[in-house]
Amino acid sequence: MSDKPMSKSRRDAIKLMMGGVAAVPLMNLVGMAAAQAEDLPHVDEAADPTAIALKYKNDAATADRAGAARPGKPPEEQFCHNCQFSQGGEGDWLPCQLFPGKAVSANGWCASWTLKPGA
Repeated sequence: MSDKPMSKSRRDAIKLMMGGVAAVPLMNLVGMAAAQAEDLPHVDEAADPTAIALKYKNDAATADRAGAARPGKPPEEQFCHNCQFSQGGEGDWLPCQLFPGKAVSANGWCASWTLKPGA
């Protein structure tokens, strides 16, 4: 190691680089929020393999909610809009953690329905 003090310009360059490294995650968060606000493609209940496996239905009334016996609310009150996996609370279509990059119907249902805390 050198006994010479670090020059001011080198110190400034390191501060700038560290600030840039710290800013990248913040920029990603802003970008993700903007992506979620856009209209996402809707889940196709008949063709999407995840939807088929989870027995997802765009209209919960056509789903076998009683047969799945999910705790938290009576079957007739289980919808995507009150599920912990849905992201966002407004609109007819919501992003869902189980279907990344796609939106589910707020009035839909799947076999992974879990009561949203506080709902």
